[in-house]
Amino acid sequence: MLTYTTLEQAGLDPKYIRRFLADMKRDRINLHDVLLLRGDQIFFEKYWAPFTPEFPHRMYSVTKSFVAVAIGFLVQEGKLSLDDRIVSFFPDKIGPEMDPMLGMQTIRDMLMMSTFSGGSNWFKPEVTDRLCFYFSLKADKVPGTIFSYDSTGSYVLGCLVERLSGMSLLDYLKAKVLDRIGGFEDAQILATMDGTPWADSALVCRPRALAAFARFVMNGGAWEGEQLLDPAYIKAATSCLTENNVKDTRNYNTWGYGYQIWMTEQGAWSFNGMGAQFAICCPDKDLIFVCNGDDQLTSEVDSPRIFRAFFDQIYAHMDGADPGPEEVDPEEEFQLLVTRGAAASPFAMKIDGRTYQCLDNPMGWKWFRLEFEDDGGALVYENAQGEKRISFGLGRNQFDLFPEYGYSDAQGNRHEMTSFRYKAACSAAWVEEQKLRLRVQVIDRYFGMLVITIGFRDPEWVSIRMEKSAEDFFDTYEGWLIGRCEG
Repeated sequence: MLTYTTLEQAGLDPKYIRRFLADMKRDRINLHDVLLLRGDQIFFEKYWAPFTPEFPHRMYSVTKSFVAVAIGFLVQEGKLSLDDRIVSFFPDKIGPEMDPMLGMQTIRDMLMMSTFSGGSNWFKPEVTDRLCFYFSLKADKVPGTIFSYDSTGSYVLGCLVERLSGMSLLDYLKAKVLDRIGGFEDAQILATMDGTPWADSALVCRPRALAAFARFVMNGGAWEGEQLLDPAYIKAATSCLTENNVKDTRNYNTWGYGYQIWMTEQGAWSFNGMGAQFAICCPDKDLIFVCNGDDQLTSEVDSPRIFRAFFDQIYAHMDGADPGPEEVDPEEEFQLLVTRGAAASPFAMKIDGRTYQCLDNPMGWKWFRLEFEDDGGALVYENAQGEKRISFGLGRNQFDLFPEYGYSDAQGNRHEMTSFRYKAACSAAWVEEQKLRLRVQVIDRYFGMLVITIGFRDPEWVSIRMEKSAEDFFDTYEGWLIGRCEG
């Protein structure tokens, strides 16, 4: 049971709470409540009218983390294995045109958001059976290769819980853990149009109940001294199992992904829901931060600000700690960006020089191969303009001309097929043993970024994800690609 203590007893000077709230007010963050816990004790709890402790709040994608815990209980009961294929549980929902990539997909792939599809919009009148809709989707990548946020897959996992448990998703969770920790008496999981649980987005519960659930997970699946869920499963769920920094940037949600749980800085992890529904758990300080709000209109700006303010104003000052000024080496302060990761991987030997044939893709690539040598290499491919080659440095920038023709020169938005090409820098790194990332930076009179992530399931199957940020070029370098090497 959660109890209460004071800020001072928890080890935080009240002025840092005031600074945190001042940051929220300054940035006009639309928060409804904030709770802070250390151990089993709440040391700060604030609600802004019309919200109260009794108000059941929509938690949006925080629901996914609850589903991940439910899957853990099914594993513990022996009702499934994380390596089971999802299609084996829904034969009645699969049509004759099922994509073969879906047949490869495991429960583990789905928990890690490494599914065959980046999801699809099912908020359409004609979608009356969401399961049939999901199993009719076409693949844009090989499952188990590259992270891509897939709410539809989380929904399917919620339906799987109901199929295997014989209970509603919420009732199953209540029987296993929620009734034990308390506070979920008036909780709900809203239903979809076809009556199935809206398991990716629709948990409604009190903020204090969310805080208790976060405490249960941070306890390693234990509550009041009793181990309810296998601690090894919880440890995996709250670890970085897949790299999710697909744009090679640093943000509050690009530190990795576990089982429907986000990694963040300082070795912490979080439940994240649209509109500022967050539970940030910091094991090293036994600290939990919970907030709810509605910043859907400005979430791309507001969510990073909430995390930054929490870590700067609260986390950094627990127990009277003073982080002090950070020392900066002036020689290292600013450099042209280089892809972060390892300069080598043993997997490179398995795919060096092998040609991969491409399935239909928006980039129009027919085939590609990777070639490695010393501290660099090349991505060689054929598109509509013919054979191309992007040379890269491993852990360093390789300066060259980007191989595509037809980009604007002295006159913007004028595309002519001349010999002109943009100057560029390209670096690469292994962000996981079987995942290579390239960053292309155009450094001409035009500037732009292209990030290419190449994820291998094994030496035969590969996915590529391309993300571009450029005003009027790289348009044929954006999207997903599936490749296969049959040799």
